[in-house]
Amino acid sequence: MQKKLKEILDKRQTERGELLISDLPSPSLIPNLEKAAKRIIENLNKGQRLLIVGDYDCDGMLATTTIFEFFVDLGYANLEADSASSVGYIVPDRFIDGYGVSKNMVNYAIDNEFDFIVTVDNGIGAFEAIEYANENDIEVILTDHHTPDKKVPNASIIVNLKYELGDFPCQEISGATVAWYLCAQINKDLNTGIDMRKWLDLVGITVISDVMPLISLNVALAKYAIKSIKNKKRYLFELIFSANKRAVLTATDIGFGFVPMINAVGRLDNAKNAIEILLSRDKGFVRNGFRYLQETNNRRKSLTQELLSLITDQAEKQVENGAKAIVVKQNDLHEGIVGILAGKLAERYMRPAYVFGWNKAKNCWKGSGRTSGAIQLYDLTYNGKNECIGFGGHAGAVGVAIQKDNFDNWKDKVIDSAKNFKNKDFIPLGEVPVDVSLKEINHNLMDLISSYEPYGQNFPMPKFKAKVYLSILESYTEGLHWKCLIIDSEGNSSNAMFFHDKNIATFNGSEVEILFTPVKVLNRNGEDIDLHAEINYLGL
Repeated sequence: MQKKLKEILDKRQTERGELLISDLPSPSLIPNLEKAAKRIIENLNKGQRLLIVGDYDCDGMLATTTIFEFFVDLGYANLEADSASSVGYIVPDRFIDGYGVSKNMVNYAIDNEFDFIVTVDNGIGAFEAIEYANENDIEVILTDHHTPDKKVPNASIIVNLKYELGDFPCQEISGATVAWYLCAQINKDLNTGIDMRKWLDLVGITVISDVMPLISLNVALAKYAIKSIKNKKRYLFELIFSANKRAVLTATDIGFGFVPMINAVGRLDNAKNAIEILLSRDKGFVRNGFRYLQETNNRRKSLTQELLSLITDQAEKQVENGAKAIVVKQNDLHEGIVGILAGKLAERYMRPAYVFGWNKAKNCWKGSGRTSGAIQLYDLTYNGKNECIGFGGHAGAVGVAIQKDNFDNWKDKVIDSAKNFKNKDFIPLGEVPVDVSLKEINHNLMDLISSYEPYGQNFPMPKFKAKVYLSILESYTEGLHWKCLIIDSEGNSSNAMFFHDKNIATFNGSEVEILFTPVKVLNRNGEDIDLHAEINYLGL
């Protein structure tokens, strides 16, 4: 079995075409990037002041951190608040400003005497805000990675590979990667000699946080981030991962250990709080900030569990009725949590899921979508575009706003468009389960799996398949999660955890086919292997 698995992983690794950090494509291959760098340098040299406008998710926050810290190193900005600095930054408050560059952001630029704006990880859908900026003589240089509509805003310069790819070898890169490349071009033009690898740890994290496909340069960036975090390059990493004593740090560790804490701030509070922690060089401030991140993320976890219980029945009824996309709305959902809820539904039911809450201020349904498998969520959502106030995103995640009277029409169009999906569409690319005996799940197998890290979008962890007799040992969270004993036909046994499945009790004491992923865990005796399992409902 290990030989077969190695052959599969070797083939997939070849297909993803990974690069080394030393082989990263040149900034000059990104259309309009040289033009944007030149304009920024010209404006700053004329004494104009630059406002960086970021976003409130992990990608947007780390993109903002990267570009602002770069300008600090160039001498155009200060880490301490300084109204006289040539470069400042702002990230929108989710609940006050909405997403990305908006009229509020433009007014902030006007009130604080900034002359031009550079967006990072946003802007490609900000028609009204950018027109408002133009009317007030605020130039906007737009850098983004989200999919544009057929028309684009009237920005001075647009840097977005989804808008214009040119000769760059990979279209699917994070917003922070675009921002880093802009800094690299400025660095090259000014010939400052700054080592641009300084920010590749942050950029690599956004490959993981924004679920970018692990192909081409994304693989190199993710690997670099894992290596940097393991080496505790930043004090915050030392605090977050101090308990991780594994020989190998994984993308999953970052995705569950760091990313949620950063995202939680943008979901429940003001994202600027997280950026200040990332920028700080004061260890005492960072320690206090780390506790704040933990507390905020714990609040997010509690709220997520509470709200998930409100919408699960809606989702299950839709799945039972054969829907191949889930659309849920609930009046009292927290706007900052809907994306997480959609992700959990997509993961649990293996199909695209949308979750909406009512936005009283804007009098509309506002929600997020997440996908499963090989389905392109932006394309699916586009089928209901005419019913939306607005929407944006990429293959794996979207944000949507819909007026009350249009919601049912939008839902019908999306659900109808999803009818043609087949079971294989819900499976992540390359995730074909391998038949295995439980006795073959050992540390040698785990070492083989670990040698192909990082795993993620387009390069999922290997999944295995086995027929077992299932016996429930314990249930958690009111019958949502289950610890079970599984025994195969050869008498081999193991414990397995089944998450987000209220139907496990119906399989107690019977033979069932399961899919599972072995996961390394730490206990008092060192490393052990847990099985994260699910019933093979789709017959994969």
